[in-house]
Amino acid sequence: MWGVCVVAALCLWSAGAEWRCPELSARPAAECACDLPHTLRCAGDHTALQIIGRHLREQKARNKNSAVSLLDCALRGVSALPAAAISELAGVGLHGLVISSGDIRRVQQGAFNYIASTLLALGLPNNQLPSVPTEALNHLTLLDRLDLSNNKIHMLDSNSFKGIKNLTYLDISDNQLTDISLDAFKPLSELTVLRLRGNLLKVTALPSLKDAHYLRELDVSSNALEGPLGAGTLPPLDHLSILHLSDNTFASIRRGALSGLTNLTHLNLHNNQVDVLEDYAFRHLTNLTHLDLSHNEIVAVSGASLAQLTNLVHLDLSHNFLRSLSAEPLKALRKLTDLLLHDNDIAMIDDGALTMHKNLSRFTIEDNPLNCDCLMAGFARWLREAKNLSQSDKSAAVCATPPHLEGALLSRLSKNKLCDDFEHIESKKDDINYDYNKIYDVDDVGRDKLSVVDETVVDGDIYIDKAEGLDDDIYDEELEVPGEEDLPISKTKVRLEDAWYDKEEVHLSWSLDPPSTRRFRCTGVTASRGGSLPKHVACHRAPPANVVLRGFKIDPLEHYTFCIALEEMDSKDIPMALVLGCGLPQLVRQRAEYITVATLPVTTPPTRPTFRVSEVRSNVTSDGVLTVLISVMGLPSPRSPFVLPRSQRLSSPDNRYLAIGNCYVILAVLSKGSLVAQKDTPCQSTLEISMEGFVRGPYEVCAKISKNKLDELRPICVVPQLQEPLGSLEIKSGIKGLNSALVGVALSLTVIVICLIWFVRKVLKKPANFEPHRCFRPEPVAEENVRASYVMLTATSKV
Repeated sequence: MWGVCVVAALCLWSAGAEWRCPELSARPAAECACDLPHTLRCAGDHTALQIIGRHLREQKARNKNSAVSLLDCALRGVSALPAAAISELAGVGLHGLVISSGDIRRVQQGAFNYIASTLLALGLPNNQLPSVPTEALNHLTLLDRLDLSNNKIHMLDSNSFKGIKNLTYLDISDNQLTDISLDAFKPLSELTVLRLRGNLLKVTALPSLKDAHYLRELDVSSNALEGPLGAGTLPPLDHLSILHLSDNTFASIRRGALSGLTNLTHLNLHNNQVDVLEDYAFRHLTNLTHLDLSHNEIVAVSGASLAQLTNLVHLDLSHNFLRSLSAEPLKALRKLTDLLLHDNDIAMIDDGALTMHKNLSRFTIEDNPLNCDCLMAGFARWLREAKNLSQSDKSAAVCATPPHLEGALLSRLSKNKLCDDFEHIESKKDDINYDYNKIYDVDDVGRDKLSVVDETVVDGDIYIDKAEGLDDDIYDEELEVPGEEDLPISKTKVRLEDAWYDKEEVHLSWSLDPPSTRRFRCTGVTASRGGSLPKHVACHRAPPANVVLRGFKIDPLEHYTFCIALEEMDSKDIPMALVLGCGLPQLVRQRAEYITVATLPVTTPPTRPTFRVSEVRSNVTSDGVLTVLISVMGLPSPRSPFVLPRSQRLSSPDNRYLAIGNCYVILAVLSKGSLVAQKDTPCQSTLEISMEGFVRGPYEVCAKISKNKLDELRPICVVPQLQEPLGSLEIKSGIKGLNSALVGVALSLTVIVICLIWFVRKVLKKPANFEPHRCFRPEPVAEENVRASYVMLTATSKV
């Protein structure tokens, strides 16, 4: 919070002795804690301020090393702030006070008079104030900072800030401001920072800033500002250096915009609707060092639109619709160090566009459909020579076209590869395959077929020269002596075998055709979703069979195309070629809860039995029990056990591994690559192993066979998921589900039996009300002693 920084500086007066946090806890009225020196943060009810004030005065009298400069109070159930509550803070010596409750709608007149002699910073954020509490602030002549953010203030009039003429910082962000009087800021002659973010202001309210002569930072982002940004959008402010106009709806930037802000150094126009930058749009902003035009609708930038920004250091044009980058707009930007161009439609970067900017330390070009042809050779060379550029920025330049270079890193491609055009060289016979990285004989290629490029004939061979305008020396050097970054493209094919993901990672498995005994390592992967622009993802030099992408989110309903770049290593482990390939668009499956993974065939000597783990099923229950089912194939029948030759038996006295041919299963449990548990069990056709003490993972459970203590077989791994308390394995879940069904049926039968018993008893007790036949109707009998019955009833009633 802004008050913390101010008060921390103001507290240096007591830095000579170690400060102690005052101990105060009077629940439920007040509860306090300290997170910074001389700062006390409290929460409590409407009596908290009185309790805190009395306690701090007593602490200060007993121990001066416990003095508090900033008090930050969050009150409960307080809608009005009375002067009596704040008067208890008199004598504490507060320099900063922050009070919020979420419900304060009124502050009593003169509420802060008792602490006015020391108060320098006041905050009333996150309340319900409908207007500036002018009468409460009237006598705070020493007040330097005021925070009224996140309230319900609708307007500022000429008397809103009377009496606080020394204010330098004012924050009225996230209110409901629609109108500001022309004289509203006239009393604030010392104001340097004004934050009006998140209101409903229109351009017509900005002339009210004319009296803020010493304003250095202005934030009017996230308002209702619209139309073109012109010369008179803001009044002249000679000292303004930082201006935030983001998250509005400005449609264009006119010539000579913001002409009265000649000392502006930072301009933020992020997330507007700017589609046109007129020539000389920033002609008066010659001191500008940071310009943010990201998230707009800019299609092109002319050479004259940025021509006057000779001191510009940071330029952000990301998330626009730029289609190309030429040298003209950047020609005058000699001091540029950061250029952000990611997420545009850039297909081409002119040769020489960045020649004057070899010292760039930030350059982002990802998420652009780069067309890697001969015209991009200069940019590729610039990427290799940019010494201050990070490797991640260099690897973000990924080819989208032509198809044979899709997914390739542009910085790894030499000029001769970029200038290879498969449509410009045609064979005389359809069955001839050409290697475009070598020189052809005149007899094989017709001279008339090479009319598109220049050619030179020496001793009967054709030498294909560069296109016009490219550097001859560099081009010849790249043709004849490839450097470390300039690897030849291998003819080896790479194919995507499998792709799956879990909550944190995407796993890709690639195979090579033809298979090779050389080592290959991944240098980069690109992924595109549903045909969108490819995104580069780091693969951390993983082997092709197990490429793990971290931080890449998968939408299970979208098709993804993955492309990979592999380095082929020689016997000295030095890169010798580059292998490029892409998989077909496909859905990426999610790793299943129970999964059976087939091991790769392993060739073993005929003298050894072929034991292998054929299936692993695993799960973690909500009780923390890890249960693993392991199936082992190749074990001999129990009736005729297989016994290894004496020379292959273990000499160890440990009999656990002698049960079946010196075979045992090693079960390992890993979490984020680290081993957390391991268990060795003699081989059986089916094993069920349980371990306790596991919580929600993810865990990776791996099982493998070990014979004669040689770990030559690959493990099978699964990732168990935490289940509901109904069981750890699917069989147990089915049994418990059946038990639940039986219990439900039993309860239903019980209810039916009870209802039947009740009904039968009711029927049996019910008197027969049917009318007897007249032949059997009894004769009427005269009532006897009616008087006596009445007397008895009367007596009973009286009692």
